[in-house]
Amino acid sequence: MPLNHAIIIGGGIAGAASALALTKCNDMTCSVFEIRSEPATIGGAINLTPNALRYLEYLGVLSRLKPKGCEVRFIDIISHRTGQSLGKLNFDNLPKFKHRAIRVVRNDLLQCMLETLREAGVEVQYGMRIDSVEEREQKIAATFENGTRIEGDILLGCDGVHSAIRRKFIQPDRIAEYTGVATAYGLLDATRLDNPVRIESSSLFSGQHGSAILSYTNLEKSRLFFAAAMAAEDLGSKEGWVLRGHDQEVLKEDLLRRFSSPAVPFLAEIIGITEHLTLYPVHRLSPNGVWSSGRVLLLGDAAHAMPPQGESAGFALEDAILLSRILEHHQSKSIAELFDRYEQLRRPRINAAVKEANLRFETIRDRGWLTTIIVEWMTWAFLSWTASRKEQEFAYDVRDLDLKF
Repeated sequence: MPLNHAIIIGGGIAGAASALALTKCNDMTCSVFEIRSEPATIGGAINLTPNALRYLEYLGVLSRLKPKGCEVRFIDIISHRTGQSLGKLNFDNLPKFKHRAIRVVRNDLLQCMLETLREAGVEVQYGMRIDSVEEREQKIAATFENGTRIEGDILLGCDGVHSAIRRKFIQPDRIAEYTGVATAYGLLDATRLDNPVRIESSSLFSGQHGSAILSYTNLEKSRLFFAAAMAAEDLGSKEGWVLRGHDQEVLKEDLLRRFSSPAVPFLAEIIGITEHLTLYPVHRLSPNGVWSSGRVLLLGDAAHAMPPQGESAGFALEDAILLSRILEHHQSKSIAELFDRYEQLRRPRINAAVKEANLRFETIRDRGWLTTIIVEWMTWAFLSWTASRKEQEFAYDVRDLDLKF
């Protein structure tokens, strides 16, 4: 039986990507529902790898997004202790990758995706909280708290790390866990700085008390993104984290204690003049969880949230495009067979990414000076050792996979 209609829960990057991919590849109609009252504006700025840019080009989004971001030829990894480079994460291979990376404000990415989706005839419906899901007669129906009920062929849970679809209908005991690391981030006008910022476009500073990233987010290199990842005790609730984040003076004092350094003097000035810093706890999901049940499938962070490593948006795009291609080429198969094939092709890459992300995050802890020096040496060795593999990863394209059963 052909699949004609997808219900998508979540109007963020994963949900918008899924709707774009399904309408493009399968000529399916998509109904997208978001619990928030409007598009999310949180999330700072993200790095989009060459893979992600190729997928966005395929979905028709890149042409309107690219002028909004800053091209990144490489991310320079720098010792916070000495100010010296420990190595680079290199994206500068146009013949192989087709694109370099770009750093862009997350909200700009989402708005460009939603504009493209609107042109395809799909409007996200906001303020929609899922209440129940029911399967019968080769269909699935979703009912929302406001009484709205809609029927489709499949339902995609694209509603993030704290997914209601996962917790209510797939695997209730798989709850997002706090990593022990929190991130503080903000945007500022780089023209206000007195100290010159010694970065090409994007640099990560690895230190004794955490890591900080600086990156331009526009073509003119006038808008600067600052983010710090650091060990922090669990405050136990969303309200507790919001309250801690509201005390900007205390937050800035903590950041200055961690990241003030004569080797990188501009960091202290950046922290001082950033008008508002957002604080949030980093959560992840346990690996190898359940992704599907019946006609319901999880995509993006709802399925495989991991500590940020600059590729989460790209993974969500890959999820959506791989699923759309499987559905496009194998409509005669059952839903169970389609979802099983998706997982067979997807899990190896996701499992490898989760392992690497967790390993990287273990280095973001307060540590002694000797351990810091050892970690710096290990960082240099790790970047050198993995350079060839990372090049292969940036050239990877989910559209090249063999979809045969």
